Amino acid sequence: MKELLVHYDPLDPDTIRDPYPTYAAMRELKVPCWNEIMKCWVITSYDECRRVLGDHENFAADWRRGGESLPDSALSVHSLDPPDSTVIYRELAATLRQVTTPDLSSRLRRTISDRLRALSGRAVDLVPDFTEPLACWFLSEVLEVPSLDTPEIRRVGEAIHRAMDAGLVPEAFQPGRDAHRKLAALIETWVASMSPEQPLRNLVDRAADEQLARTMVLNSVRTLIANAFTSLPASLGTIVHGFAADPELLKGTVDEKRLDMAVHEFLRHESPSQGTTRLCVADTVLSGTKIRRGEDVLTLISAGNRDPAKFDDPDRLRLARWPNQHIAFGHGPHSCSAAMLSRFLLRELVAVLAEGGVSIHLTGPVTYKSAATIRMRATLPGVVTQHA
Repeated sequence: MKELLVHYDPLDPDTIRDPYPTYAAMRELKVPCWNEIMKCWVITSYDECRRVLGDHENFAADWRRGGESLPDSALSVHSLDPPDSTVIYRELAATLRQVTTPDLSSRLRRTISDRLRALSGRAVDLVPDFTEPLACWFLSEVLEVPSLDTPEIRRVGEAIHRAMDAGLVPEAFQPGRDAHRKLAALIETWVASMSPEQPLRNLVDRAADEQLARTMVLNSVRTLIANAFTSLPASLGTIVHGFAADPELLKGTVDEKRLDMAVHEFLRHESPSQGTTRLCVADTVLSGTKIRRGEDVLTLISAGNRDPAKFDDPDRLRLARWPNQHIAFGHGPHSCSAAMLSRFLLRELVAVLAEGGVSIHLTGPVTYKSAATIRMRATLPGVVTQHA
């Protein structure tokens, strides 16, 4: 029988501020919890999250497999299941490997240093003054598109972010749909003006050679660009906040291996995506609980990444933790398409902060945006100090 075993309201202010006690309470039950607010099963253990995310045969990202009708505008690398998603995922990955070069690394590190230096010596809010514009600059630079850091595109990004919670906030759905259409139109314009050698145009041309639908390819690009307003600034904020709260945190994080270890641990300890939903398409049993065909299953990734059955002392941020098989980017055929870019960006931020040329001191309370899917800071007030 379905029961609301633990009260879990993703938009409750206490949950937004600190969701981890609630995650732990649900995880300790060791069974899926039925949630009446969202009308879905909620799973919190690492093993079960990983199982569901990796099992596209029984748990679908493509809602059409449950009988729903989806418009072409809703089809992308993340809303299709294998084998339909395999080729576009491969082509996206090839494009991202092509653009994440040593030259980009140098430019990114220099840009981070310059932006922090420009903020030095005065009170700032590091969300609108640093993390959000840096995320926009980075994706613009990587994909060779016009600036994403404009009032119009920021409004589009904010509407897309809010629409990720449309199941809980229905009034966010239509503005989000309109925002997706605006961004899609912009991408069409950008790609049309590109030379064949530029990464996005090259991706679209290669996809055409593979006989992939152009709309689906551009939709996949749209989901990638949307990360400039969601997971990228969220993760940047996590690292900046951690560094400001503990100036010694990154001491000694200088060699390549330690930089990578630190990035993975930040992502595990505070995953930007709280969870993702799959549709059960065949009666299945999870931890002794029968999940019926047609029922939704929310995998709470952020809870799985704090599971003591998988991670020793999981609530502690340990930058030398290794191996670190977190699921911050999901798992299996629907691992986040922006994972490579995210790690690349975060690695350079950690490198700059670890050099010791700058310190950040918090000057007020840190607040979080009222959002369920992507947990990100709304304010991060502080003072940046440059050291000779």
